Amino acid sequence: MKKPVSLVIFCLMFAGMHAQNSAVSKATKFKDSGELMQAKEQIDLAITNEKTKDKPKTWYTKGEVYEAIAFSDDASYQSMQDEALSESVAAFQKAKSLDEGGNYDGLSDIKIDNIWGTLINKGAEYYNQEDYENALEYFAKSSILKPEDTTAYYYAGIAAQQGEDYQAALENYYKLIELDYHNEDIYSSIIYLERSQNNDNEQALEVIAMAREQFPDNEAMMKEEINLLIITEQTDEAKAKLEKAIQAEPDNANLYYNLAYISEQTGDNEAAVANYKKALEADPQYFDATFNLAVNHYNQAAEILKEANEMDLRTYQKEGKAIEEKAKEQFKEALPYLEKAHELDPQDRIVLETLQTVYVQLKMNDKAEAVNGKIEALGPEE
Repeated sequence: MKKPVSLVIFCLMFAGMHAQNSAVSKATKFKDSGELMQAKEQIDLAITNEKTKDKPKTWYTKGEVYEAIAFSDDASYQSMQDEALSESVAAFQKAKSLDEGGNYDGLSDIKIDNIWGTLINKGAEYYNQEDYENALEYFAKSSILKPEDTTAYYYAGIAAQQGEDYQAALENYYKLIELDYHNEDIYSSIIYLERSQNNDNEQALEVIAMAREQFPDNEAMMKEEINLLIITEQTDEAKAKLEKAIQAEPDNANLYYNLAYISEQTGDNEAAVANYKKALEADPQYFDATFNLAVNHYNQAAEILKEANEMDLRTYQKEGKAIEEKAKEQFKEALPYLEKAHELDPQDRIVLETLQTVYVQLKMNDKAEAVNGKIEALGPEE
């Protein structure tokens, strides 16, 4: 009688195991036929059963079932899709851990990559529709799957900024820097948001310092740093930084240019002119230094003419001509730099218009007419 009893017990055990393995198979069949709640019920049974809960196939199948729920177009699943997505990824990761180096390890990697790609693509679709809120949501979800990948943070930051969710934009941009992703546009966006939205000039300065380490030759960053140092009443520090940099790089035209710029901003016109000239000595083809030096003289002439225009008739009759001569001298100083700027960039409309004005002021009418023809040839302003 003992042998038949043992046989019965073995058969019952096999039947129990088959029933649980069958739950995994049923879950797959229900998933494939679109009956997702039934698939969920079956796989939820399998992951709690002692016989199947430690099998990588069980967890891989759970990942597939929950993935199907997460991306289903059926509105009845909408309320559970976020949780289903998290459950799906966690299940694939569990399958990987149970089958390290095996088939389910590799298959789960592929699944996680595919989910990540789907989320990125959905985010991009919403972004192209200018639905920045949903775009941000999908980019944010994708970053959870691959927290060390910079792609999702980059897109999320841009979508958030476009959607005017500025704090979310900053969070994603700072995360990029934390992940050692350095991009001039990202730094510029952070600086802009810290200044314009958070009114935090000190934080903006800290970010500029980080940006300058990564992009030491970026002139826009250098100029922005100078602006902020002036705004925060740290003019001496700005000058000291530039002067120290010039000691290390005495042939760097950009450094002289920025020292000239800060001198202009603080009203030291003599130093501004001197440093613009030093910038041109270091780089004779430096357009910005050439044009700014011309504008410096042009503005001085304009101020002198303004003084003459504000005189009463009697004062003008006594002093006006002498003052106009002073203005004329400044226009003469500006002229060679304007002509050089035009040579460097023949299509620059502002240079042409300024040059035409100077020719008029100096009674060089033929040249003024020639410049006018060049302006007309450029067509209407866009």
